[in-house]
Amino acid sequence: MLQSLKYDIAQAGRRAALGVGALTLIIVGLGFLTTALWMYLSLISEPMYAALIIGGGYFGLGLILLAVSTHRSPHSAPPHARPAPPTESVANAQTLVEAFISGMSAGSRAKRK
Repeated sequence: MLQSLKYDIAQAGRRAALGVGALTLIIVGLGFLTTALWMYLSLISEPMYAALIIGGGYFGLGLILLAVSTHRSPHSAPPHARPAPPTESVANAQTLVEAFISGMSAGSRAKRK
């Protein structure tokens, strides 16, 4: 059991390291793509417009991601743990309470007539 736990921890560490490496490469690539977009937009328009377009794009993407991250879907709630099956004494008590409530409601209906 301890070996299995060590293996799972090692696998999680490897996945985390690969994830951090991938995220780092994505950020570097995004920097180069932003620079290339800046150069292109500076060629076809003024630098001020290039900055407005790039800044607006990043701001808009940020707002979209913020909206997606705060949206709560009714189906995304974690499942509730099932209650333990009732023991015999609990089942008997539930039956007794149901019978009592049934009798009380029948008695109140009989009084109304």
